[in-house]
Amino acid sequence: MTKTLKIIPRHQLNATAWDACVAASPQRILYGYSWYLDAVLLSPDWKWVGLVSIDEAGRYRAVMPVPLRRKRVAGIVSQWVVHQPFFCQFLDVFSLDESVDSTPFFQLMIETFRYGSVYCTRQQFDKQPNSTSIRKLTTHTLNLSSGYSAIYQNYSPNRKANHRRAQREFRDNPNWEMLDSIDPEPLITLFRENHAGTIDGSVADWAYDMFSMLLRELTKRGLATLRYALHNGQIEAGALFVQEGNRIIYLFNAASEIGRKANVRTLLIDQLIQEKAGETFVLDFESPTKSSIRDFYQSFGAIEEPFWTMRWNRLTALERGLLRLKKRF
Repeated sequence: MTKTLKIIPRHQLNATAWDACVAASPQRILYGYSWYLDAVLLSPDWKWVGLVSIDEAGRYRAVMPVPLRRKRVAGIVSQWVVHQPFFCQFLDVFSLDESVDSTPFFQLMIETFRYGSVYCTRQQFDKQPNSTSIRKLTTHTLNLSSGYSAIYQNYSPNRKANHRRAQREFRDNPNWEMLDSIDPEPLITLFRENHAGTIDGSVADWAYDMFSMLLRELTKRGLATLRYALHNGQIEAGALFVQEGNRIIYLFNAASEIGRKANVRTLLIDQLIQEKAGETFVLDFESPTKSSIRDFYQSFGAIEEPFWTMRWNRLTALERGLLRLKKRF
């Protein structure tokens, strides 16, 4: 069957057909849905387009989202560059055909957009696309199907000890309690006060607005579990888990000094594992590159799962020279 590969602006996409293609594909993951992309690309300086393989009947057979951010490249007039958004660990070619050739999708993206700041994908390339730089990264995932007892046996000795301490703290101190919620503001406040200052370049206000919008969309679809730990009525830690298909994503978390000392996040993660253990779920910790955080997730028995980051630069010699000067000074 003849298929045509097109670049389609977001406002011209058939969102129903797009989401149906993502949901039915072997590559299915939360990040690929149109409504999810709309939420994480909320700012006026962000947008996305779709690369769509359409058959003769007009059906979407394969789709690939391309997130774009308006940037001033080398101090020149701003332009749209490919850039991975927050809360979107990786993207893919989502196809109804398991044997789809993803190469034309990536070639079209690279040919259309001269500058790729970063594009993350689970696609492993037999041959590296021209003009690209590719780096392997990993997240950590935990298979929950074996049941809680078997999973707990694979916790590291240190994680088991911290789990016991947290259990004792909650058992012996009646001032601690757990609370499920749909309100993101306490989690945002915890993050602002305890974590934002450690991030290079700080965190823009629009990013918090985007997170609030995203949680509303997730809650509306029944996909979010937002859980807080309170001490004397004060929220000291929170965790957001998102379940779609057979994958649960540990999407966001924050804790105060009190919450950290009480090992509350260990308890929040363990509680989720207990609730879902024995079912065909995979828990994705969305591991960052920071070694201490990766070690924390690995201590639950999680294993590495690879993905790749792509970058490319087809700017003119003058633009590249200006870009080098900008980075230098």
